[in-house]
Amino acid sequence: MSGTLGATSRTQERWKTGDVWCALAGAVSLALAAGAASTVAVPVNNGLGLFAVLPYSFCAGVLILNVAFVVALQADAAGPARRRIMMWAAVVLVTVLFGAAAFVTDVPPGEAAFRQLGIADTLSRTQSVEPDIGGYINWPGLFAPHRAQGPMRPNRHRIAHAPQFSLLNVGLLSRSRPVDDVLDPLPSTNTETFGTGTGTGTGTGHAARWWLLSDVHLGMSDDDPRCPGRALSDFLRREVLAAPGPQHVAFVGDTFELVGFAEDESRARLEAILARHPDAFCALEACAARGVQLHFVCGNHDVELARPAVAARLSALLSPVEPARVRVYPWFLHVPRVLVAEHGHQHHALHRIPEVLRAADSGTDGLDLPPLAAWNADPSRSRLSRAAAVIRACLASERAERRVRTLAYEQLLQAESLRLALEWVAVRDLARLSRFRTLSALPVAATRMVLSAAGRRAAGERTPAAAGRFAKTLEEHGAGVAWYVSGHTHRALESALEVCPTRYVNTGTWSSDVRGHGPDQSDRGTFPYAVIDVARDGTTSGGLRYWRPVGA
Repeated sequence: MSGTLGATSRTQERWKTGDVWCALAGAVSLALAAGAASTVAVPVNNGLGLFAVLPYSFCAGVLILNVAFVVALQADAAGPARRRIMMWAAVVLVTVLFGAAAFVTDVPPGEAAFRQLGIADTLSRTQSVEPDIGGYINWPGLFAPHRAQGPMRPNRHRIAHAPQFSLLNVGLLSRSRPVDDVLDPLPSTNTETFGTGTGTGTGTGHAARWWLLSDVHLGMSDDDPRCPGRALSDFLRREVLAAPGPQHVAFVGDTFELVGFAEDESRARLEAILARHPDAFCALEACAARGVQLHFVCGNHDVELARPAVAARLSALLSPVEPARVRVYPWFLHVPRVLVAEHGHQHHALHRIPEVLRAADSGTDGLDLPPLAAWNADPSRSRLSRAAAVIRACLASERAERRVRTLAYEQLLQAESLRLALEWVAVRDLARLSRFRTLSALPVAATRMVLSAAGRRAAGERTPAAAGRFAKTLEEHGAGVAWYVSGHTHRALESALEVCPTRYVNTGTWSSDVRGHGPDQSDRGTFPYAVIDVARDGTTSGGLRYWRPVGA
């Protein structure tokens, strides 16, 4: 009897050392599990789901929790640990096992529930198991394949996405803008412009040539030793204007130095930059006047270019007679069956802007700086103050990632899908392809700061994994392309993607900040670009090229 009373009165005693250690063990286990799961890239394409790709630290967290349970149950002569400790350990266990997929997946819990309802309804009606369905197994959450292997068949696509998509459309019909208010599809996404012969449009059968370059970094000064403004002018006149047939020139981000300015200031600065580089300005005008279509994809250095007023001013400056000859893309450019081109910063946590489409919808005044931009915003401040700014930026990015999954941002994604000639579900999946996570971003930021202080760089010479995920996602939605083009890293590179037939090209930089081991590293008079020719039958050819000005 006395032993029973002692055991029940155990909860009234002061906290003992063992109780504290058990509570801390639960916290450590939860942190390890969340941190490990947050490093997993989605989609997870294997039969074992998360279990096959989770780092060892996840298992270490589970092991620590089990040891804490044993210790808590043993406790001491007075009986098990306090009731609060046991409840805390139980909560952690349930969160780790049932919530492992939630730490990783980009699918909101409500949407996952509707997906499972659709799956259950289909299975009950067909009385058979459809192997292509990518379901979510509730326990333990470790065996949750996020996407079935192989190509996405139409039947599986309807099952997996129709329930939540229908619900979303109800909200969109009641809250979104009328369809007539959505921007017209961009000329670059109209297949009759290029005549690929394999797109969804009618197509005229005409061949086209695409010239793509990035990271020119035209600013208020012209003191770059490579003189990118003059080199660009020479390139456009000697190569683009001299070529026959339909021509497209795509600048894949960081064309101008516009970051960190309000709308009026951005517009004035754009005018000043073009005035500071008259040769490039005149060459761009000449291209537009000759019928060359100019495309500007926004990067992390010129996200302000997506502001409606700034984009309109750029069109008016370069093509006053026919402003539609100049188009601005806040996120990426899509040419059906031919190519996609994005700057690439959206897959780099330190530069990622989760709500990037808001730049074109309402301007960038309300957007928070990404972590690396916050670090570089004011170099005159102390390192401690700048580190605090990075932490604040990380927290702001986490909040922005949550807003990306709200109905308001879904409306922007739907409008963008119409402009890009891509189905809405594909655009949504691409928007969630990469995700900012503080637990993985802060170590990267710290590493970058240390290497920067030592005069070194962190990135290596390899194809970004995000390129393969992007191209593979398009292929799964029946919108595969032959080429994926990006910039951002300043490393010119061409390679094959292992996960799909798409070919990867990074167009390097025309500024003096050259990285990588290409010929532009040893010869600064050499400038990288990509050229893609579209034949009348829809086949493509081309790749990474290097150009040298005459007499250089």
